[in-house]
Amino acid sequence: MSVRKADLKDVHVVLSVINKSNAEAYRKIIPAEYFKEPIFTLDKLVKRFDEMTFYVYELEGKIVGVAALQIVSEDMGQARLVYILPEYQRRGIGTSLVTHIEAEAKRLGLKRLRVPYVDMNAYWAIKFYQKLGYEIVDKREKPWGYDFFFEKKL
Repeated sequence: MSVRKADLKDVHVVLSVINKSNAEAYRKIIPAEYFKEPIFTLDKLVKRFDEMTFYVYELEGKIVGVAALQIVSEDMGQARLVYILPEYQRRGIGTSLVTHIEAEAKRLGLKRLRVPYVDMNAYWAIKFYQKLGYEIVDKREKPWGYDFFFEKKL
């Protein structure tokens, strides 16, 4: 079990983890007319690899979780795309990925880490980020409710 930086050779597995996890978690809480599946295409994810640093969690040689760090200013980063395969959730993998990103953000001199776009109905994600010390700092309306934005001082 370990967290490591992902590279483009991992992109197909990362795509699968994100799309499978997103569908499982959000199909039930996002109205059908707004739910997009898959959430990412390969081309779109490859572009994201240029915009942020991806990390993967491996268990027995298999990638079972993913998260990304995006730098948005000289003092703030964002934890993005935190997804764990459904059958591996509630084992501390998400916590390991986010704390790894926090450590990397500190190493880079960032002072704050933000988590954008947490759906108001994703109660498990809200509890998860609050447990890790993140506070709601903003919310943004969308057609079926709103997203929370969380932030933590590093």
